[in-house]
Amino acid sequence: MSTTDRQIMTTAPADLFAGAAYYFARYQADYPAAMFDFLTQNYLSGREPAVLLDLGCGTGQISVPLARFADEVIAVDPDQGMIDEARQYAARSGARNVSFVTGKSEELGLDIGPFSLVTIAGAFHWMDRERVLKYLEKVAAHDCAIAVISRHRSNCSPDDWWLEQLAYTEAFWGGFFPAGSEGIRPALKVANGVILARSAFSDIQDKSFPYEHHWDLDSLVGYILSTSKACPGVLGDRRPAFEDGLRSRLSAMSPTGTFIERGVASLLLAARP
Repeated sequence: MSTTDRQIMTTAPADLFAGAAYYFARYQADYPAAMFDFLTQNYLSGREPAVLLDLGCGTGQISVPLARFADEVIAVDPDQGMIDEARQYAARSGARNVSFVTGKSEELGLDIGPFSLVTIAGAFHWMDRERVLKYLEKVAAHDCAIAVISRHRSNCSPDDWWLEQLAYTEAFWGGFFPAGSEGIRPALKVANGVILARSAFSDIQDKSFPYEHHWDLDSLVGYILSTSKACPGVLGDRRPAFEDGLRSRLSAMSPTGTFIERGVASLLLAARP
């Protein structure tokens, strides 16, 4: 599909992460242990019952590690492939208290909760954020926190390859990032913090947890294939050309094939005043 045939998406398309789940489960970097410790100590420990809702759960990177500190976990994602991988991860981890739901966060029912903690990692910008927060007013416990989790990279080495791979991917698509096979990813016009401040959960804290992750060339390419910008289902028959160009660009930056990602996992913690 040509650039001129694509439309800027106002909602997440069904094929946003088409073919990504295999790579997502194997190549996404772990979140820092200190972040999990913070969430556990402040929002799960001592709660009776401690109930977690993980929206946009992907392959379980948040819900499964936190499951051993909760009485019950409900993990939601619209992509069936992601849910299938998450179920396998939970089974390997012995997390029998996690219920997985395939569906949109905006369309959940009122027969669940109340929740002690709601986590949304790397997914809030793809949701109807106001609608989700209105829903959470009804199912969140009074002292529940909404944790919107994102990563902010800086000083990646060598030569800030993080920015280089973004530039390569954007140029490959013709000056935009895709949203599914037919759409263009929209710019986020209103920041998550502003949306949260307008909601019932307007008491906001910002916490950051540094991390460092080391990649080799194959695992880094696997990670990039796990993203909505370059997942196999979106690339389609252009995947070989994309991957060949990406490997060439990255190899030129690091002849040894080693890459270091540095950054912080940022928590926007929103609660009722």
